[in-house]
Amino acid sequence: MDPNIITNTDVVQLPSSVIVIAVSCHGIFDLDTPTELDTLSKGPTFSFIKAIQAMNEKLTGKTPKVTLFDVIILAKDLQGNQAKIENSIKHYGLPISRCWFFNNEEFTQSLKSTNAKLFLSMDSSDVCKALQEGVPAALLCPQTQAEGDKEQVANPFKVLLSGDVMGLPEEKLSEAGLSQPQLQTFKAAKASMAEFAAVIREMRRHFAREDSPLRVTLMSVLGSSKEWASALLTARGLGLEVDEAYCLAGASSGPILNCIQPHIMCYDGLYSVTEVPALS
Repeated sequence: MDPNIITNTDVVQLPSSVIVIAVSCHGIFDLDTPTELDTLSKGPTFSFIKAIQAMNEKLTGKTPKVTLFDVIILAKDLQGNQAKIENSIKHYGLPISRCWFFNNEEFTQSLKSTNAKLFLSMDSSDVCKALQEGVPAALLCPQTQAEGDKEQVANPFKVLLSGDVMGLPEEKLSEAGLSQPQLQTFKAAKASMAEFAAVIREMRRHFAREDSPLRVTLMSVLGSSKEWASALLTARGLGLEVDEAYCLAGASSGPILNCIQPHIMCYDGLYSVTEVPALS
């Protein structure tokens, strides 16, 4: 069965040359709290949409009629909430051009048919599936909302790159005893890194560094300082400017993640790994 595709007539439909970003609606809206209202409350990753919107608006202010992204929403097994999702997009004035509603079994096929250059979700299993199908994908990260911050506006747009994917050889992870699923996720992330980098590079090139609405961080969790340095060189080779970089050398990533609060994070399956020491 083909997905049910709904077009948002409140926004301009963009040409096919624009980068398509497919975003899971889980996290953008609160789908867990029952409500009698016709609209949904904001979810923990709602600020991602606001950050993308701010970036597009800043670009439009610099170069009229130029838009960076075409954001579409993917809703899996949520046909019962279809009307509320559509109403919520219009209620919050979100720059989302289309909604795709489909069943869980149709996930891979539906994702590929969107022609998305990047898929984003809070669900790591869906991110893994996308990566293994060759679709660049990253984790959507919840943002801590300051008390009284009703608008949940987040700027700049923060991207966290995996220094391990860029600098750590697969052989070292295999020798360290990581599980086969972890290795498969790591390999898939490594294979899609060039395409992921191309999307981030396209974001970056439209803005001067001093007024950029984008901030890129590179973090190595398990790699040594040598592999961290190699990752920085790889990033440079991919045309990526990095604003800050961290080498944790096996230390917990939690404190740094809480400080950075990225909107999206390159998923390599290693951020939660605690049983493997730094790989030197």
